[in-house]
Amino acid sequence: MKNKSLAKLLLAVLLAAGVIVTGVPSDVQASVTAVTKIDNATKAIAHAQGLNLIPDGARAAAKQNGDKWEVTFKNDEEGPGGGPLLYGTIVLYAKTGKVASYATGLKQSNYNVQPGGDPDDESVMTYSIEESITIATDFIKQQDWKLEDSWVFNPYPLSENSTKFDAKQWNHVRFDRSHDGIRDSWDEVSVTVDRWRGEVVSYYVDWEERIYTPNKGNQASPISLYKAGQLFYDVIEPLLIWQGVKDPNQPELVYALHDQYVMAIDGTIPSEYQRVNPPLEENIKPAYSSKLAKKRLLAMYDLNLEYINGNLAYRLRLQPEITFFMDGWHPTIDADSGKWLNFLNDPILTPFPPAGEWLVHAAPAGKIGYDAAILWNNELLPLENEPFIRDGYTLVPFRELLEKLGAKITWNAKERKVTASKEGTSIELTVDSETAYINGNAKKLDAPARLKNGRTYIPARLVLEAFGLKVGWNNESRLVLVGTKDQMPVPTQEELKRHRFQAQLNWENKALH
Repeated sequence: MKNKSLAKLLLAVLLAAGVIVTGVPSDVQASVTAVTKIDNATKAIAHAQGLNLIPDGARAAAKQNGDKWEVTFKNDEEGPGGGPLLYGTIVLYAKTGKVASYATGLKQSNYNVQPGGDPDDESVMTYSIEESITIATDFIKQQDWKLEDSWVFNPYPLSENSTKFDAKQWNHVRFDRSHDGIRDSWDEVSVTVDRWRGEVVSYYVDWEERIYTPNKGNQASPISLYKAGQLFYDVIEPLLIWQGVKDPNQPELVYALHDQYVMAIDGTIPSEYQRVNPPLEENIKPAYSSKLAKKRLLAMYDLNLEYINGNLAYRLRLQPEITFFMDGWHPTIDADSGKWLNFLNDPILTPFPPAGEWLVHAAPAGKIGYDAAILWNNELLPLENEPFIRDGYTLVPFRELLEKLGAKITWNAKERKVTASKEGTSIELTVDSETAYINGNAKKLDAPARLKNGRTYIPARLVLEAFGLKVGWNNESRLVLVGTKDQMPVPTQEELKRHRFQAQLNWENKALH
């Protein structure tokens, strides 16, 4: 795929909180706010064209409706299902020429699939998801719509139910309005990119004039993000519900959260967003801890400062990596086993991203209970078997770690000997022996391999370095740092806090079983 590393870098930048992808320079802003009296259809169309709101080649008409002019446009090409392929409506104030609303769209007409290809086969796509986001971003910049405010990439996914008929060949890239650098998801742009051709095949824009309170973020004195997080953490409690969508006769008792949580910038919860947990009719005490369920459920969410209905507020949003079937049907936790469940009560096996910084600061820290955890290329490695420390040395699960590296593993039960090999490198260890053999050459181990609960554990450094990995240790967070590239990952203090929090959460969850 073309320019993959550059595209990934761009995506990483876009995913950062509220990064603007289109800006409004001061000279453009001046043209947007300049007073232009409109007293006939010709002026209305010309003004809309001057704001770049009518695409080249489109035919426009205008009519007055009270104190506003309505400009409509379309092209002569027929779109799928009838009607014009390109269409739009612009509403302008007659006295000032200010845009009251703008709606336009290009229907998707090019559904051509690569000859002999499958539109759902990821391997035949020429452009990656990241590259399609770049294409959509460039497209918006090229349109240069002269509207108040800017657009910001929306990384948050739509529900699986709303996208179940979408083929992978066409990626729908969404952007939200950004007022004074703050997201407002009421207005949006959606751009559909053909990932085989690298072309924009459809788009739509939905924008309306809005009064913001406050109009500028720096005109307000909101509580801090961390204070808002602390208040959310204190007020939110998971609810116990019987979940039985798949089989109403065999429901599962689960911990869940409400569909949305919003807080005003003064720390109060608006009445329309106040939530009350309904009492459970049965007198049941779940086996799984509600406090731990609360931390794990909240770890799914980002905390953002956004405009909602024109008002500045804090809002919890599911992290972009979390998938859900339908709005309000977010992942739940089995109240007895602690397992993640989807809305059908099927187990969720995909690892979740680490908790956001807001929760790391809000939730009680407590003491570290785990012996060690592994940070692989600066990502916490999910393990079924926890590493442990023996005689001052960190021992890690042999099979899980080496399979992560892609090595071939063999076990000789009679001799209690494990062997891993990859790309011409072979390492052999015997349980309780302080000698390892790397390509047949004896090497003294810092600590012998150990057998625990039927699993073989090995000293991390020598074994991983034998396969060319970089290995380090962060004592404060008890993290084994592993890098598969030339340099050792160097996590920031904030990243260490997040990884430490998630490692502790994982350990607490396993400690209950």
